[in-house]
Amino acid sequence: MSVHRAVGLWLGAAILLFSSSLNLANAKPFMIVGIDEKLLWDDDGKPVLSAPGKDQVLLVDLANPESPKIVASLPLKNSIVGPPVNLDIDPTGAVALVADSVDVVKEGDALKQVPDNKIYVIDLKANPPKLAATVTAGKQPSGLSISPSGKMALVANRGGNSISVLSINGTDVKVTDTVAMPERRACGVYTRHDTRTRAARFRAHGLSARDIAREKHPQHNGDVHPREAP
Repeated sequence: MSVHRAVGLWLGAAILLFSSSLNLANAKPFMIVGIDEKLLWDDDGKPVLSAPGKDQVLLVDLANPESPKIVASLPLKNSIVGPPVNLDIDPTGAVALVADSVDVVKEGDALKQVPDNKIYVIDLKANPPKLAATVTAGKQPSGLSISPSGKMALVANRGGNSISVLSINGTDVKVTDTVAMPERRACGVYTRHDTRTRAARFRAHGLSARDIAREKHPQHNGDVHPREAP
């Protein structure tokens, strides 16, 4: 019986580095790749679980698109369970965020999947890129989006029915607020700009609009307080 490896790719990551509104002269065009070795499939399409310890997050330099180069392989547990939006690179190319949705643990003689709650912060300016911090978010973070300014990120916590709001100041990433999403699981977010977002909800495949109000001037990267849009 052969087993197929689960690889999570977010091919659009590098595209974010070419925003004309920012000075990106020194930014490298990176692509980030998540490799999940815990969830595999056999030839019949049935899932096969493995203990953690072999997952990777790859950083690929696309300066020469015809000859991409892997510049870092980080041994970070990550998951492809849920929407394939668990990885993002900020518009300046300084940091990358990776949401770790699901862990695999042993229960008796069997393995089972359980929600995790980690957000990895990767320093892309380091040579080679390296893990800078690990942030605790909500239950089962399953989708994230960094705002066009690169100062804020939103994370949809599928298992926690909530959205975590993160402030970003270089590699200093903090959870500043959590917004409840009652009745439906939040599984994906999209930040159109720094004041508004769209959240996808699992059960009815609905969309929810949220406004983000800053109490401090945006340039100060102050706390953000979400509220439901009218």
